[in-house]
Amino acid sequence: MSFLSSLFKKKPAAPTRVLNEPKQLLQGDIFCFGDSFALPEAMRKQQLQVTDIITVEFQYEHYIQLTSQGANDKLVYLSFPKNPKNLIKCSLLLSRAEVEALFDLDAFSEIFEAPGKARLVPLTEQHNYGDMLATEYIQQDFETSGYIHQADYRGTQPPQFTDQNHGREFQYFSLEGNKELRSIDIFIFENGDTDVYLSSFRPANDIAELWIKGE
Repeated sequence: MSFLSSLFKKKPAAPTRVLNEPKQLLQGDIFCFGDSFALPEAMRKQQLQVTDIITVEFQYEHYIQLTSQGANDKLVYLSFPKNPKNLIKCSLLLSRAEVEALFDLDAFSEIFEAPGKARLVPLTEQHNYGDMLATEYIQQDFETSGYIHQADYRGTQPPQFTDQNHGREFQYFSLEGNKELRSIDIFIFENGDTDVYLSSFRPANDIAELWIKGE
């Protein structure tokens, strides 16, 4: 009788984690892009695993950026900045050689000259990332300050923007094109390191499948 009593007193199993949309992805989770030809070739039908999560903080907003990797060495970055259509920002980190292949460097250097009114036209569409390019980019941000945090502050506040415990400081430059569906995002850090991202805004349903780590 005591055995039956203890059996029925067992607590119900804790609910399993829900993963219904890309912004719920955690480190170790896996996702797969669909086969739509509207997707950049570098992402189409690719299965990737989340390897890192950081928080990008500006003065009045912050959002997470997921680093993911699939079968090849090229990393794909997903981020979720606020935008009217709640689109996902899909980005590739460009090497210097890739920047040189895609853009005239004299025109590119104007991005960093005040007052920050650069216009940039790609040199070619015949490139592995050609389907991620806008026909023309117009500068939006010039030396906008922010911080990178090596932590996931989704649903909570990172250290205050002026706090001594803030993350890694950067100056941000950005350009947009194709009705704000394409962008170039540049982060220059205090030590001179520079990250240049080629980005495309895509609907969440471009990610066709999601898997929780270990399931």
